[in-house]
Amino acid sequence: MIDVKQLQTIIDNLITQSMRDFANTPDLDKNRLRQLRQKDVLDSFSPNQFLSKMNLINHIKSLNILNKDSEIVIFGSWYGSILIPAFYNEVKKITCIDIDSDVIHRAKYELFKDFDVDFITGDVFEFRDQYKNTDLFINTSCEHMKPMREWGPAPTYKNPWWDRVSPAYFAFQSNAMFDIPTHINCVKNIEEFKKQLPENAKILIEDEIEDYRGTRFTLIGKICNE
Repeated sequence: MIDVKQLQTIIDNLITQSMRDFANTPDLDKNRLRQLRQKDVLDSFSPNQFLSKMNLINHIKSLNILNKDSEIVIFGSWYGSILIPAFYNEVKKITCIDIDSDVIHRAKYELFKDFDVDFITGDVFEFRDQYKNTDLFINTSCEHMKPMREWGPAPTYKNPWWDRVSPAYFAFQSNAMFDIPTHINCVKNIEEFKKQLPENAKILIEDEIEDYRGTRFTLIGKICNE
């Protein structure tokens, strides 16, 4: 279950910062920009986000694959709005990686300023040493990037790095919401999504859910070399 007190702290931080932003920005154009950014944060707590993230969270917890020594990496983490409170007290370390520096800054210094979480601005396709100790890779933003089977060095994206982190678990989500401009890698169905998994992936759970914009697909499993 998500820690309600922690979630309330995050929301309080959000509202307080929103008020400060508005009060300290007399310029209308800047106000508009800040309002758009604030809307983006609020969208990360939307009912659709809760529905999809809780679907993933509940499936992960049903597998009993995490403990107090576990380390999680979240690819394309956005603000980590729902995932961080869900796992924070249950694991040793959470690392969030997103290419958007504004998102990472707001997550680190506003929403989760009281949380011991590693926030990194960067490309998830760049290999990092902390990946070697990761027990669970989460990516709920697969539609925003190249397929996870191509998780390897640019520019060819061949010889993926999954062999370097095995054994580890994965929890991936994508969707069929092709009409959203930032979705560059949607899939039509879960079978198509499976084809984007690394070759050494063993699927443990597959699921799909509907919201008013389309279908979301969930795949959870293990990366192994056996």
